[in-house]
Amino acid sequence: MKSRGLISITGVILFLVGLGAALALGYYHRAVRAAEGYHQFYSFPADRARPVALHYGEGGLLHRLVSPHALGGTLGLTNTHKPVKVKLELVGVPAGLEVHWGNSHTKNFDLENKTIERVLNPGDSFSVHHTFYIEKALRDRSVIYDGGLRVVDTESEETLIFVPIQIRKGESRESRRAGAES
Repeated sequence: MKSRGLISITGVILFLVGLGAALALGYYHRAVRAAEGYHQFYSFPADRARPVALHYGEGGLLHRLVSPHALGGTLGLTNTHKPVKVKLELVGVPAGLEVHWGNSHTKNFDLENKTIERVLNPGDSFSVHHTFYIEKALRDRSVIYDGGLRVVDTESEETLIFVPIQIRKGESRESRRAGAES
């Protein structure tokens, strides 16, 4: 009988620890990670797009321990006009900013050429993930990157949408808190 009660208490404790971890990670994702990454959706063609703003140095403790000089995010894009094949270009990438492209959900994404190798019909979507690795030479600049993602019609070379992306140097939560105390 005692072992059954011990199992029950252990189960409750494990449940509470798991629940606490899930809530803490949810808070981290919502409150702290917002400066570390993005996940935004756009429709094209479009003349204007809301910009993406990343703030280097504002990440939480977990980010600084695991990947302190990396920021990233995902853009979801939906074709709303006519059938089109597209290629993607990051514009204005400075030396010292290494960009890794990724995509695990889009069929026929040619990672090497940054193209979707199929026709996107109206309503078709795709996503692209970027991870920006900031080399030491750029880390002290107030504006590390000021460019964006250009989605281009492969046939006409027309820009279908340009999503501005900017990486600015920010302050960590700890340095802002210390400044407020002094």
